[in-house]
Amino acid sequence: MPNKNGSIPQPSLCRLAIFFCILLVLCYSNTFNASWQLDDSPQILNNDRIQISELSLNQLYKATHARIGSNTLYRPVATLTLGLNWYYGKNNVFGYHVVNFLIHFSTCWLLFLTIKTLFSTPRLKARYHFTQIYFIAALAAILWALNPAQIQAVTYIVQRMASLATFFSLLGLFLYVNARLVENTSKKYSLFLAATLSYLLAVFSKENAAAVILCIPVIELIFFQLTYSRTIARRLLLGIFIGLLITILGAFSLRPELFDFILYYYHNRPFTLSERLLTEQRILVFYLSQLFYPAPYRFSVEYDIALSTSLLTPRTTIPAILFNLGLIAAALKYHRKMPLLSIGILFFYLNHLVESTIVPLELIFDHRNYLPSLFIFLPISQFASYLIYERITSGTIKYFMVLFLSFLLISLGYATYHRNKDWQTSETLWLSALETAPNSSRPYASLALQLAFGQKRSVENYQKALQLTERSIQTRMARKRLDAAQIANIASIHTYLGNYDTAIAYYHKSLELLPNDIKAQYNLSKAYLLLGAFDKVEQRVRKIIIDGYIHADYHLLLGHVLLWQAQPEKALPELRQAMRYAPGRPDVLIALANCLSKLGHFSHANRFLHLARNHGDKSVVLSLAMIENYLMAGKRESAVKELQRSLAQYPIPFLLQPFNDQSGNRFRRLPLSEEIIRPFIHDFLQKQYIDTTSMSQ
Repeated sequence: MPNKNGSIPQPSLCRLAIFFCILLVLCYSNTFNASWQLDDSPQILNNDRIQISELSLNQLYKATHARIGSNTLYRPVATLTLGLNWYYGKNNVFGYHVVNFLIHFSTCWLLFLTIKTLFSTPRLKARYHFTQIYFIAALAAILWALNPAQIQAVTYIVQRMASLATFFSLLGLFLYVNARLVENTSKKYSLFLAATLSYLLAVFSKENAAAVILCIPVIELIFFQLTYSRTIARRLLLGIFIGLLITILGAFSLRPELFDFILYYYHNRPFTLSERLLTEQRILVFYLSQLFYPAPYRFSVEYDIALSTSLLTPRTTIPAILFNLGLIAAALKYHRKMPLLSIGILFFYLNHLVESTIVPLELIFDHRNYLPSLFIFLPISQFASYLIYERITSGTIKYFMVLFLSFLLISLGYATYHRNKDWQTSETLWLSALETAPNSSRPYASLALQLAFGQKRSVENYQKALQLTERSIQTRMARKRLDAAQIANIASIHTYLGNYDTAIAYYHKSLELLPNDIKAQYNLSKAYLLLGAFDKVEQRVRKIIIDGYIHADYHLLLGHVLLWQAQPEKALPELRQAMRYAPGRPDVLIALANCLSKLGHFSHANRFLHLARNHGDKSVVLSLAMIENYLMAGKRESAVKELQRSLAQYPIPFLLQPFNDQSGNRFRRLPLSEEIIRPFIHDFLQKQYIDTTSMSQ
């Protein structure tokens, strides 16, 4: 509405931000308790380095080196935020989802501000009224943020790496454009410095952000160069070349093994480099179709994508190449007349260079579109603005146009909300994927894992899991020799069924296909443990450690085996190493305490046992270990108090169950001294006039 002076006031940024936030909260309201998925477990739940227990420099440093099996920096900005999440909320998903949502909202708002700032550049200045500018920027930002294509980068917790990289990339561009617009020299260089810092934060969140530097010369061409000449062309090419050089050097500085990584992983993929390049042309077209036709059923964590083995197979390969080249050519040709169209197209393709070209990643993932799609809706928003503010004169038609846009936003929001339902549990996610990709192995394998290792474990579910795993081996896989992993899963299921010899045979079969599979090596060692073959366990685990693989579990298992072999002096350094890598884990603390107790260091053992209890351990094994340590230290009264505490929690048969179990499962626990603990409990119960016949149950 016009004010008293007859002019139209600028919209309130605060109200607009609140509007954005409300819309996004409604769309993502069903995600804040969505379960851990996919890489969340290895990257967070089973990653000791992420699980910081105090805000010390050592712990924070550890979180920035969170890559399993390596001591190098690994996306330190993103992993540090995940570590802080763990410190404040442990494994409660709510806090992680809140942070992911706030990053998404912040990126949406920053996108609005960036687009608004672009209208102050020489190419666009004075071409639009501020109401049109606000309309275009707001509509483009909210179309991007509400699109279900962005779900995987928001709801999938570990893909905070992608969303943080996008936020800092966009922040860098925003600061750069502002630096180009200010005249004050000191402020200009301060903004350039801040933009550089933002770029580094983006790259250290996820490496694919390195390509965003290539967008700087494009922004210069589209928004700051009003005339086109050979000099400008040379500068543009030089800028792109320098950007590519910085990107490549930056990638190799972060990952010195990148070249070997590329060669190795192409040997482990069911496609060659040329097949990937050709297939990605069709996938890029598919990504665009998802953005502009975002029906929930078109999104999945797994897709059936046929390989392009040549230009003619399948027949859609050449049309896809021509379509992509045509869009890029049109963006370059019409960059003066249609700058918003050009930046949307060129930004999309430039930011797909890392993940959609030669790097041997899996072919397709939704979150790869999060950064490239930032400006993709600018042309649509510009066209809607043209219709409403310039073309349509009828008030009624304008009213229906506004209704249509409102319906579009509601539809997008509903699609996002509906698709987010699939992310509630691992089962719902993979059942959805099975509908989208019935010819892919991963949905079958993942559902099998849910049945075999989920919360509802039973012999019936184990049998169903075996059937699903065998089905997964018969279908198309995302990696060569992925059947090795599936065979290892079959082995794990047989381990839980108690078929240890069968499990060991399957593990050996898996390792014949993939000898360097450390997870299979480790699980094979645990299967040997359940058979009581301690020498084989020790031999295999020592080899894993000698080969340079770093994890608390390896040292813990080795220490565990040495304790069963009555070699506590050899177990002690291994258990200390385990505690170094996982200082707060109760199982590590209890094992170390048991070792110290056997070496006569009873007070130290008692301290670690209480520390394990303070970290939440309430197991029978902890209670028995405390009783044993007190008795060995000659503190019978303390042992009696601990026994009384235990009897208040557990029935007698349950308390004695570790000693009554004669299956291979007994080797899962620590070698507690039955000849010390059982007579003590027997004597105590006799004095308390308790029927001791229950002790034999």
